[in-house]
Amino acid sequence: MRHTTWILGLLFLIAPAFAHAALININTADATTLDTLPGIGAAKAQAIIDYRNANGPFAATEDIENVSGIGPSTYASIEPFITVGDAGAPDVQNAAANTIDTTSTLEDPVSPSAPSPYVPPPSELSVRVLGSAEATLEVPVTFSAAVKAKGGASDPSARVRWSFGDGSSGEGSSVTKTYHYAGTYLVVATASDGAATAQGELAVVVRASAVRIALVSGEGIMLANDSDERLDLSLWRLTSSAGIFRIPLGTTLLPHASVLFPFVIMNLPIAFDATLTYPDGVMAARYTPPAPAATQPFATTTGSQEMKTVEPITSLRTPISVHEEPVIAPAAATDLAAAGAPLASATETPLAASGPAPFAKSLFSSPWTLGLFGVIALSATAFILL
Repeated sequence: MRHTTWILGLLFLIAPAFAHAALININTADATTLDTLPGIGAAKAQAIIDYRNANGPFAATEDIENVSGIGPSTYASIEPFITVGDAGAPDVQNAAANTIDTTSTLEDPVSPSAPSPYVPPPSELSVRVLGSAEATLEVPVTFSAAVKAKGGASDPSARVRWSFGDGSSGEGSSVTKTYHYAGTYLVVATASDGAATAQGELAVVVRASAVRIALVSGEGIMLANDSDERLDLSLWRLTSSAGIFRIPLGTTLLPHASVLFPFVIMNLPIAFDATLTYPDGVMAARYTPPAPAATQPFATTTGSQEMKTVEPITSLRTPISVHEEPVIAPAAATDLAAAGAPLASATETPLAASGPAPFAKSLFSSPWTLGLFGVIALSATAFILL
């Protein structure tokens, strides 16, 4: 019994070595084969295949770190057991259920620690930069370099350095860059392998997004794309006072189109404020509710001004119609009346200067009034003389 337990333990320890006796080509292996790698389960194996289908074969083994869920520690544990080989060659691991093909010239299948055969560096290289020629501010864009040796064979061992045209740089066969200012940038990839070097270029036009929040209603948040180009909203965020919604990968707004994001789909409570942010958290648009219509004030001032401009009653300006008849009086009385005329005229002048009413002016200019004053003056003179 003790010997049986010892033998089973020994088999358990050496089983991984036999399982990975042949290097696994991550460009051609299926999910079942990838699942045998240490630290790679069924989910990560499928993620490797999905990445490979979307982006093409891996140029170097370290490119597997671009797969979601595979970091440096996982790569360190699987690196001795994987290869990229030749994308057109069959995978040794898939040939016959983990059997060793002794005629294969790719790698030495005896041991994962056996050194690889020496391959001299290429004498010539060529580089082609892969990526979009258009980018949006604050939105990450991915570039990759296809490095080939003379004759067209891929060179996964080449070292690739990047210059993004705005003073920043990077390194690796595949890189991600986020631009913060609009402009046209020349992206340059420089590949080197031994003494051979080569450069590839790609001009990238970076523009600000023409997206806005057109409406926030009880149903949801409506986004509008005012540009002539498609707008990729992958991993952008819609934020309101009720919560945050992360827009799924692949969500795209067509040119000059509007799309409603319902609250019921975003699983958010209804709110009437909204902010759209880029994947890096920078604000792209904010909803501003329309201002309420201004209330027109009552025209009280206009009414008072109109009252001020009302013309005076015209009847006051019209002289009183007086029936004039000749006055028969003694000569002395006539002279006294004539003498009293300057007095009446003198009396009238200051009243006119102080602005008397037109009625008073016409009263003092009436012959009847002047005759009455003359009679009073004559009577007073006669009384004094008597």
